[in-house]
Amino acid sequence: MSKPPPSRDGELRAYLEILAAGREPGQFFDVRCATSAGGMRQHFIPAEHLERAVTLIISSAWRTDVYVGVALRDGRDHGGKSAIAGSRLLYIECDHPDSHARLQDLACAPSIMVASGSPGHLHAYWSLHELATAAQVESANRRLAAALSGDPASVDIARVLRPPASMNHKHQPPLPVRLLALDRDARYALSELTDGLPADPQPARVAAGRGAPRRRTARGAVDRALLAIPAAEYVRVLTGREPSRAGKVLCPFHEDTNPSLQIYPDGSFYCYGRACRKGGTIFDFAAALWGLATKEEDFLELRERLATQFALTPTSPGRP
Repeated sequence: MSKPPPSRDGELRAYLEILAAGREPGQFFDVRCATSAGGMRQHFIPAEHLERAVTLIISSAWRTDVYVGVALRDGRDHGGKSAIAGSRLLYIECDHPDSHARLQDLACAPSIMVASGSPGHLHAYWSLHELATAAQVESANRRLAAALSGDPASVDIARVLRPPASMNHKHQPPLPVRLLALDRDARYALSELTDGLPADPQPARVAAGRGAPRRRTARGAVDRALLAIPAAEYVRVLTGREPSRAGKVLCPFHEDTNPSLQIYPDGSFYCYGRACRKGGTIFDFAAALWGLATKEEDFLELRERLATQFALTPTSPGRP
């Protein structure tokens, strides 16, 4: 297959520049490339080395699915939530027929619009003047999703999305991921964007504190290592079930004849079965399998069992 035209490199470069706006020393792009085994290979590229990210994405896109973390990561240990202090972007995934029209009617036009390669599927981004906390981003994303018929399962701070100049390999032949619009001047205050939106459907998740976000205290090494395990891998190891190329697998938590559990590139999972609706991280998955909670003593047991299962060194009892 021929290489993409130079203009597509320019689209990708402009897109990554907006993702890296306001970067600080020690922050990274999280670039993920799907493997033939169904997992993800992660590449942490310093945010100031934008050309390295462009080269990796362009060179990988023609043979596999490529994703980029919308929020910059604060380290290269893993790409989960604990590696993210906040973001200067809000974002939603739209695959509803009404989404495009609703976006046109929104008072604050998106800063970036990307066609994700599946017909009618769009990714919309809004740039913020200031860094917002992870809780603020997720709350605002849920409100945008509610207003615009976006995907409510794709609003988390660790979300990875397909960048322009990549290819969507769910289709044969693969379809291009295209940049539809990019406006560097379209930047907003968080309150400006959320004014008039529906209430947060899950307000309990929002942190009560206000002010500038602080760097999160890092989890223990074992926690970080467990959260970095691709969802396809922990589903396979813990259940013996092999996810499809599309990331779907028969759910182990209910009678399932049509795969309803979806795994995601950020290491999370969610079951769309009407009687199930379980989702979360590797900890939530294992807890549901083993009948454990994810708090206090149960969490210590859960972490120890997972560390043993994946040949990691457990931490001392009671320590993170």
